[in-house]
Amino acid sequence: MRRPLRIFLACMLVLLLSQGLIGFLSLSSLGRQIVENTGERVELMARRSASQVQAGIRLGKPLAQYFGLDRVLDELRSRMPDLQGASVVLEQGQVLASIGDAPDAQAMLAAMRDTPAASPAAPQQSDARAIRRASGAVWRAAGRQISVAVPLFDQLGKPAGAVVLTAPARGLRDGGLLADNLRVLGLTTAAALLVFALLLRFAPAHRTGIAGGLRLAVPLCVMLLAQGGYAASTIQTFRDTWIQVTRDNTLMLAQGLQLDLQRVLGYGIAPDRLNGIEKPMSRLAASFPAIKELRLARPDGTILYRADAHGPRQPSIPSGNSEALERLPLTAGPDAPPVAVLQVVLNEAAIAAGVRERMLDAATVAAVAMVVAIELLLLSTLLMDRRRPPRQQDAPAGPANASHAGALVRPVMFGFLFAMALPLSFLPLYARSLLAGEGAQQAASMLMAIPISVEMGCGLLTVLLAGRLTDRRGWAFPVGAGLALSVAGNLACAVAGSLTAFILARGMVGLGYGLVWMGLQGFVVIRSPAARRGANMALVVAGLFAGHLSGAAVGGMLMQQLGASVVFIVGAVLLALPALGVFALLWPHRRQQAVGGAEAAGCAAAPGPRSGTALRQLLGSRDYGMLLLACVVPFSIAQVGLLTYALPLYMEAHGGGTAGVGRILMLYGLCVIYVGPWMGRLADRSLHKKRWIVAGGLAGSAGLIALFFFSGVMPVTVAVVLLALASCLAGGAQTAYMLSLRHVQAYGAGAATSIMRAADKFGQMLGPLVVGGLFAFMGTAAGLAVTGAVYLLATLAFMVCVPSAAPRPLAGERFS
Repeated sequence: MRRPLRIFLACMLVLLLSQGLIGFLSLSSLGRQIVENTGERVELMARRSASQVQAGIRLGKPLAQYFGLDRVLDELRSRMPDLQGASVVLEQGQVLASIGDAPDAQAMLAAMRDTPAASPAAPQQSDARAIRRASGAVWRAAGRQISVAVPLFDQLGKPAGAVVLTAPARGLRDGGLLADNLRVLGLTTAAALLVFALLLRFAPAHRTGIAGGLRLAVPLCVMLLAQGGYAASTIQTFRDTWIQVTRDNTLMLAQGLQLDLQRVLGYGIAPDRLNGIEKPMSRLAASFPAIKELRLARPDGTILYRADAHGPRQPSIPSGNSEALERLPLTAGPDAPPVAVLQVVLNEAAIAAGVRERMLDAATVAAVAMVVAIELLLLSTLLMDRRRPPRQQDAPAGPANASHAGALVRPVMFGFLFAMALPLSFLPLYARSLLAGEGAQQAASMLMAIPISVEMGCGLLTVLLAGRLTDRRGWAFPVGAGLALSVAGNLACAVAGSLTAFILARGMVGLGYGLVWMGLQGFVVIRSPAARRGANMALVVAGLFAGHLSGAAVGGMLMQQLGASVVFIVGAVLLALPALGVFALLWPHRRQQAVGGAEAAGCAAAPGPRSGTALRQLLGSRDYGMLLLACVVPFSIAQVGLLTYALPLYMEAHGGGTAGVGRILMLYGLCVIYVGPWMGRLADRSLHKKRWIVAGGLAGSAGLIALFFFSGVMPVTVAVVLLALASCLAGGAQTAYMLSLRHVQAYGAGAATSIMRAADKFGQMLGPLVVGGLFAFMGTAAGLAVTGAVYLLATLAFMVCVPSAAPRPLAGERFS
């Protein structure tokens, strides 16, 4: 096959995969937005009816003996044309009144009580899950229907029952959204393919620099333009859909007040005699953030009454005031002329904030697809380099060169983490759904964390084991065994019917993860010259974060569409891809000797003395021991403590939602993916790896300490970015520094590396406990600041106590 045609086919395949991914993510996100919009509308109507019932309860009417519930539900039917069913139920589930197809409220009442579903099969059917919202309402999506339960409370504030409504959920096919979206996706993909064909036909890219950056840059630019065009259209769709639904919900709520006012006006009461009308107007404004205020005006525009969420306001309006208004005429009879106008002033700031949120959602989807496209393009470049015949003046052709070991491992690591990260976004929720019985309710918060803790603990064990296996049997054995364990663990998660079985399955996944991670790292250690180990390790870490970032996003959307069990099965199937990568990219080098001369080979492959005395000497050394104690463990505590534990709590306290947490974590991942390899190469060119490690500690600790003086979403975002910068500065330098130490060369590089990764895992296990304890005693800001201060002191101790002399290069090698 001619080379230009092969390049075109490779680019076409990568383009189709990346466009398919961004299309899937965008449509899933848009579908979720439509369901959420419907749920918000149904919840608003349920709250309106619940407030009527709650008012009677406050006047002394027990819910079980409440008369007039049928009238409340009938009035609800008249105001909500698409209502399929509604009911008022007691806290134990007895139905007091219902209309239409009364929804089954048992699962929603259980979720309202924070009681896990009794059936182990419940989490396997994502469309039947009942989810409790921050507002206290419970949503349950089932097929094309959505049910919402709003709680009712007795006079003592204890749960008494709920108002439950069911309405049809709009789909992507409604309004032509699916057809329009797919049309734009097809046009952008076809345009990109045409550009590819023209470039390969008329540009000299296939004759000049075919193995250089041009071949990667040109297709990447074309794919980014295609994804950018599609993302721009998706962002506009998200924006228009959200604004339209927000206006519809606002009008729907206002129409309820309109009917009430028209009923009063029908009794012959003049509009300027509606004393106390500001109270229902204020309640309505407080019930929906998109409403800024309500006004009752004469037909000529003269304002009679005004009220916002805080209460009545002066009727006068500043001159020149131009606000977004929705006007609803008020009449005293069916054919009578309007005698007043109800003006709904839209909260433009809240609407603009919602639009920005929707735009950020679409941009997040585009960023995930871009990450995957880049990784696929790098993989296609690797595969074509392997087929490129070496020219006379070339060194060993393509990535088979030892200095490119990181590039070989990166796509394997990306595929592995993509499959492993699919269920990460819902593991605690899935564990909670497996709890059965009332006795588990009190311990649910602790029990739902056990699967993740067991997975990390098992990963710690195999990280320690894999180093010795790598030194004695080579990197291939732990990688193969780890992939097999990971597949078995994911399949076991899919069929787990109890929390105990799920914990054991996640432990198996952790065992497999530790083996694969250390085996692939062993390949890099054995195949890399000392002058390239930092850069190669940074490439591997970049592939790890790219897979983690994109896999978690795809898995969350798969969960919403297909259920948790399918996600576990898909993860097990996708683990075949890194296995293929191992055979295609790494297997040809399994018998090659470690690079860097006899001394390097010895330190990379040959096991040194492994007695307890040797281990104590290694850990007690001023360089290696301080590296673990003052750099690796403090960074891991700060990393997991901030990203996994503190960030969601901090964002919640400062008004940030779950989507905001995800976007900040994405910034961390993008920094490590694309800045990390560049800084790794810079660190490799430096003789003083210690300076890079110290710089990373100073940067990471500064961001945490600054949170004591500055609070809000932006400061915590800066802190996360600085922590990512710390990872980029110190990550590759730590590995290169450690592998050049005499104690490590005597002990065995593979085993010493596994001990360092075990210290990393140990710090990750301590992170939530340490930061959580500080939060309990000191509060959020002070706890993070103390964590940063300890990290800073440890970095300064490493800087002072560890010798500042540059590590001596290994025999036969030089620093570039």
